[in-house]
Amino acid sequence: MIVFLFLSVAQPIHFANAATTSQASAVKSALNWLSSNEKADGSYGPFSQISVAPGAYALWLNDSRSSKAAKSYSWLASQMDNSSSDLWAYPEADIPGEIFYALSASNNLGLIHNSSDTTALLSMQESGGGFKGYYDSSGQVASSIDTDMVLLGLINAKAIPASSQTNAIKYVLSLQNSDGSFNLTSSIRANSLDSLGPDPVSITAMTLLALESAGLSNNDPRVSSALAYLNIAASSDFGGHVYAAAISALALKAYDEPANVVTAVVYILSQQNTDGGFSDSSRGSHPQSNALDTGWVATALEARFSEGAPMATVNSPPTASFLFDPPSPSTRMTVHFNASSSHDTDGDQLSYLWTFGDGSSATGSTPRHSYSQSGNFTVTLTVTDSGTNPAALSNTKSLTVSVQPAIVQNTFGLPFSVVGWAILFGIVGLSIVSGVAVYLVRRKSRRSAIS
Repeated sequence: MIVFLFLSVAQPIHFANAATTSQASAVKSALNWLSSNEKADGSYGPFSQISVAPGAYALWLNDSRSSKAAKSYSWLASQMDNSSSDLWAYPEADIPGEIFYALSASNNLGLIHNSSDTTALLSMQESGGGFKGYYDSSGQVASSIDTDMVLLGLINAKAIPASSQTNAIKYVLSLQNSDGSFNLTSSIRANSLDSLGPDPVSITAMTLLALESAGLSNNDPRVSSALAYLNIAASSDFGGHVYAAAISALALKAYDEPANVVTAVVYILSQQNTDGGFSDSSRGSHPQSNALDTGWVATALEARFSEGAPMATVNSPPTASFLFDPPSPSTRMTVHFNASSSHDTDGDQLSYLWTFGDGSSATGSTPRHSYSQSGNFTVTLTVTDSGTNPAALSNTKSLTVSVQPAIVQNTFGLPFSVVGWAILFGIVGLSIVSGVAVYLVRRKSRRSAIS
């Protein structure tokens, strides 16, 4: 059973029908290529784990009872369970992440029998939140693609701890550029030698798939910015990369953004080789067809909207944010705090916990507080969402409130400090005492004169 994409875009009917007809033929030819080039053990040759995963998933999408897909999935599981396989001997997070994705998305995760596989993959996460696998001049470092594939795989498998997921999302978001695209690493834009992220467009599309699996919607400005970047890339045939067009089509479908899916499909169809397979221009073997590109392209052509990526509903962390007024309060002055800018991408209800830095605390989104002493106080807001799977998540925000000494107003409307008042009272008191003393001396003098 071949699954077709039914295009719901404002295109002439004859164009959509023509595209769908050509698409059906292209999918059939691509699947035939995958079936014909699969080895007896289910692989596509040595060091081919990264190619087998998308190939198996494409075959499974077409027919969940496919014996070819079953053979490839069994081979992938055996590689995962074998600690001495080159999958673990030369570990790169994107490959086991991709395998977890292919197995879990097709309900074949039970083929893995080694429970330590998840632990081994999670151990590749660095302190900064990213998962390592890419090699640069300094050695193995974290990358967006490695992190994206782990998120896709483990979220769909429901096997990633909340803290690991949160930190991984923060890491990939830190790699976003002002134009909405994402970089490969903190210092490298893209590298054509990276199999799953050879160009900025494919990197951005894969990151969008990972963010969608983590629950970030297209209402999130970071997501909408990345989608806008893909839509612009469509006008230039995705930089001439059929792989980028395939991943972009999956991302656009996952976010139900149909505007340029037709553009992606038409470009993909124009790049199919005569043998039915596909090859991206970045591959060293280009133009020879390969299982990696053919598998991802077939998956993109088969997937429907909102089904191009794992649809597991996983709770995303909220964002804590607040303001206070006045900005420079004095002692005993009421300070108004407002956390209405805090938000949650899942739309969950938020609870608020405040600590004001002087031992006091409060709840609610708009508390009031006054300070009895001057000084600098750290105010911390913790917001917690009402979500589940795996649990409710929290986020904190801290700001410093500088409290000034109280200002006392004199009768002339001029500012006067407490010390000033003390000096004034001292002068007035001294004047009164001096006046009384002079009066008494004069009175005594007059009495003496009368006597």
